Amino acid sequence: MAEWWNPSRRVERWWQTIMLAWLLVVVGPSTIDTVTTEPTAWNWTWLAIWLFATVGFAYGTAQAWRTRNNPQPVWLEGIPAPSESSAPVIPADDVRSALASADGRIPAIKALREQHPGLGLKDAMDLIDAQRGEQGPHRR
Repeated sequence: MAEWWNPSRRVERWWQTIMLAWLLVVVGPSTIDTVTTEPTAWNWTWLAIWLFATVGFAYGTAQAWRTRNNPQPVWLEGIPAPSESSAPVIPADDVRSALASADGRIPAIKALREQHPGLGLKDAMDLIDAQRGEQGPHRR
């Protein structure tokens, strides 16, 4: 679930449930009635928008209620912690060779990311910085 406005999963779960109920009970019947009485292009478009919104809220609500008893690990004020298994494993020899083949820090990061295309910028930077720290002080 996205946590863009409130880090409380309970509040978000109930908000999604209320919005789904509102879409089904209030907006749905009037939209369907409008399409059946006046089948204009705009009314059919509005029906499609309502249908997509309803399906999206139904999916989000089902996910929220299904995972309500599985607490996510919390890292820095409500932001879910990155999973350790998702980080790619980069051999230390690749980091050393990228550092040896480049003049400075930024070219070494670029070289490491060229060797491992799925590696993120932050991860590559951390690996290069850790290797530079092991080798001793360097010029900036």
